Amino acid sequence: MLQKKHLFPYAFFYTLVFCLSTNLLSEEMKMDHSHMKGHVMHKASHHSPSGIMGGESHKKGQFMFSVKQMRMSMKKNSNLGTRLSDQEIISLPNPYYNGSTLPKLSVVPKSMDMEMTMLEGMYGLSDKYTLMFMATYLSKNMQLSSYGAMADRPFLGTFSTQTTDLSSVALSSLIKIKETEAYKLHVEVGLDKSIGSNDIEGEILNPMNMKMNVRFPYSMQAGDKSTSLISAMTFIKRDEDWTYGSQIKNKQAINKKEWNFGDSLALNIWISNDLSDQLSLSLRGSFLYQDSLEGRDIKIMAPVQTSNPKNYGGKTYEVALGVNRLLKIGSGNSIGFELVIPIKQNLNGPQMELSDSLNLVFRKSFSSKS
Repeated sequence: MLQKKHLFPYAFFYTLVFCLSTNLLSEEMKMDHSHMKGHVMHKASHHSPSGIMGGESHKKGQFMFSVKQMRMSMKKNSNLGTRLSDQEIISLPNPYYNGSTLPKLSVVPKSMDMEMTMLEGMYGLSDKYTLMFMATYLSKNMQLSSYGAMADRPFLGTFSTQTTDLSSVALSSLIKIKETEAYKLHVEVGLDKSIGSNDIEGEILNPMNMKMNVRFPYSMQAGDKSTSLISAMTFIKRDEDWTYGSQIKNKQAINKKEWNFGDSLALNIWISNDLSDQLSLSLRGSFLYQDSLEGRDIKIMAPVQTSNPKNYGGKTYEVALGVNRLLKIGSGNSIGFELVIPIKQNLNGPQMELSDSLNLVFRKSFSSKS
């Protein structure tokens, strides 16, 4: 569960959004209502940046389907912001040493590539309520180095582990609080169900320079089988060729299993500018806080940092540069792209740091009334 000190930005953000929306509502009351009823041309910036989930609500009868591809990589180990070498990692104690295992860590993660494909469907049940469904399929590939059990800890070689599975499904409702030509505000409430395997096993190179089959650490599992509550608030303001957006999203496990990934809190703020009606550029800043992993699988005990539930979670700050393009005005087809760059990471225990990542999306919108 998120600690109280980490709930402060959560409460502050909600208060800020409430004040902004109240001020805008007051300004709106002073405007000419005939102007407010005019038609707003759909522009590229009306789509949220590719890395934002649930950023758009829809009117009654409107559909939107999207396919999102997120590619990220991890490399270089660190602990609370301090880089760690292989030798420093293999000098760390093995928390699961029991006399029959090595007292020190012997396997070092070197890099991991992860791809997530997300299929998303949205439908406007009414002008106020939008139903959203999302399924996530993921693929992971990790490269590791193994060191021997002898006193000089000789380098034995490298090996890789892979995981591919349907990870999760989510169902939520976007509830429109207020929408005008100048701004809109909506909240999201939903459930995310982890359905990916949490007991995947595979072959590793052990400290005795032998290949053996083990249960993979938590980072290489496709899911944790838990059910999580999703709650979010999104605020968007439009001013001619500029769009300003902000979102806060919380994910908290409510049906925990033997172990589960930590609760998370994400803050996003972005600005978009229309170069034309069909093309926009965006700049987004994000902050992610995630708790350490909860619980433990007693069969996960390989001499590697990722076997320790404490070595998960932390704080990550990123900036993202993005593009949205309407493929044809009125067609409902659009694409989006983002390059995401981490600028600061403060991770719990020895972990690999996030490297640059890419977000790609194709969207198709249409109305049942057409």
